[in-house]
Amino acid sequence: MLEKLIGKNLVLLENVDIGFSDGLNIATGETGAGKSLILNTLVCFPLKKFPNELIHDRNKDTKITIKIRLDNKNINDLLAKEGILKTDENAIEITRDINSKSISKFYINGIKVKPQLISILFDSYFSFFVQGAQSLLMDKKFQLQLLDKYLRLDKLCTSFKDSFGQFYSIKKTYFDLVKQKEQIDEKRDLFEFQLSELDKIKITSLEQELELIESQKKEKEIRENRDLIEEIVQTIDDRGLSFAIDLNRKISRTTLGNDEIQKLTDDLVFNMKELSYEFSKLSSESETINQDQGLNEDDLFILRELKRKYQLSTNELVEKKQEIKNLLSGQESLNDRISSCYIDYKDAEKKSSQIALKLSAERKKGSIKLVKLIKKGLKDLGIPNSTWIIGTREKEMDYSGIDDVEFMFSANPDFSPEPLKSVASGGELSRIMLVLALEISKVFESKIILFDEPDVGLGGAVAEKLGEKISALSQSCQVLCISHLPQVASFANNHFLIIKRLEGRKTSISIKKLSREGRVLEIARMLSGKNIENEALILADKMIK
Repeated sequence: MLEKLIGKNLVLLENVDIGFSDGLNIATGETGAGKSLILNTLVCFPLKKFPNELIHDRNKDTKITIKIRLDNKNINDLLAKEGILKTDENAIEITRDINSKSISKFYINGIKVKPQLISILFDSYFSFFVQGAQSLLMDKKFQLQLLDKYLRLDKLCTSFKDSFGQFYSIKKTYFDLVKQKEQIDEKRDLFEFQLSELDKIKITSLEQELELIESQKKEKEIRENRDLIEEIVQTIDDRGLSFAIDLNRKISRTTLGNDEIQKLTDDLVFNMKELSYEFSKLSSESETINQDQGLNEDDLFILRELKRKYQLSTNELVEKKQEIKNLLSGQESLNDRISSCYIDYKDAEKKSSQIALKLSAERKKGSIKLVKLIKKGLKDLGIPNSTWIIGTREKEMDYSGIDDVEFMFSANPDFSPEPLKSVASGGELSRIMLVLALEISKVFESKIILFDEPDVGLGGAVAEKLGEKISALSQSCQVLCISHLPQVASFANNHFLIIKRLEGRKTSISIKKLSREGRVLEIARMLSGKNIENEALILADKMIK
């Protein structure tokens, strides 16, 4: 049960504190008084983004607190896991703080919680039927959701969606593999030709390519200076070395030399020999410079041509070559994967189809009962001779099952039923939506049901019948209802009057809980307008249940 709504900095409701009771809570007021703001605050409370239009001053913080009394074991266990202990006879306080940057934080009994927990609580305890819902009624997807909700097929629907999700994933994998195989088969000749070209590449990395370029550069320099190198070697061998040897011999015969001089002449002879050796080696190096790698200038030319042709770098060419090899060599492995995946795909399809058939059978069986209830409900609300069919046709399996469901309606018995979007007027859609809301609320486990002006377009005995139905519903759950008809308001267990006030340039709303005398006055106003007549007061007193 919703016990209290407290709001700070809400539009027209800067500081609001409303206490609700069991049974039927009804709010009334003049047109434009802002009756729906209370309901909208509750509807938007769990949303990811709270609407700015419901905030009075966006530069200030906004705070909304609701107090709920719980009696759901699953929810109690969930709260206990979050470390939230209930107080005051199973009551909890849920708070939403919204700062000036529109950032929200949620709390339960002062403990910060995730928004997902708030959504679970609202889904478990609240059911909203607001203005504009009748337009959704023309959408076949929404119609199917209503049917499943009425038949309480949530668990079966969830089971099917999980199964179908697995099937869809396996199916996608299977067809991706088949497509991959088809692409390989279609391009096999191309792949084999490309591989024959790429196999000509002996250079296997960018580093090796750079080393070869440097080697080619060095080889070219040696080649260009070969004659000079040979001349230097010949000069050293013919004159330089013999001079150094002769000088060393002459110095060694004299008594003037010392150890240091002898060492220098010995080094001179040795260095001349080394110099000759190094230049001789340099002369022949161009012939063996790439023998260790087995690479030559032709290899570099092939690489450059293929890089230009494929518009790829050296490393990318090597990777492409390996990819093509893997594709061609993995053909047998791919065939095995396709065969295995096909078995999984068919098994998953069979499992999903079985659940879909069970779901379809439940929908068809349950729709017969719902049709009868809708026809009876429409009769009570002033459409006595309607024809109603819930049409089902088989479709390709998707996340909703195999049923293409559509509500078919005719207000007159001599006309065949047609889809709602084709034949139902606005007033008829409102009544149909109301009947569905009432019937769904009877079976749905929500403890708090909110109606926003369900009596639009109704009047007289039909409006009174609606009041009876909502009152009967409130015997098993708490109902909050915005109404503009005295026939409905007269059934209230708890009656609120919404008054809009203008003080200077400031507009605000006040909410007043009415005593019996106050209820008589308000219902009399609803009957006769601002100028309340004595007859209206007498009738209002009689109408109050």
